[in-house]
Amino acid sequence: MDEYYEGIRLFNMGEFWHAHEQWEACWLRATEPEATFYKGIIQAAAALVHWQRGNPRGLQRNWAKSRPKLVGLPPTMNGLNLASFIADMDAFVQRDGLNLPFPRLPMLTT
Repeated sequence: MDEYYEGIRLFNMGEFWHAHEQWEACWLRATEPEATFYKGIIQAAAALVHWQRGNPRGLQRNWAKSRPKLVGLPPTMNGLNLASFIADMDAFVQRDGLNLPFPRLPMLTT
């Protein structure tokens, strides 16, 4: 689980590639529905790597792969508010990330 939380920390700092790498290890060990969850956030991170590289097509295509996985999960999962993240990513991708802060993974408060 340490890799998972480290991935969230990295993602929220804008280190999308490194977050992706942390979550790969989690995904390889996961069973469903966690495997789909990890695939979804990995693909969201990949989308934002493309955005950082100035590739709006890559942003759009990777989010198009990620979104159905995340939408098919509960609105909250593994301590994250997925519903909020999906809405933020939708708004970000719709504008190709232009003049917007990148989405963060919102942790649920206890």
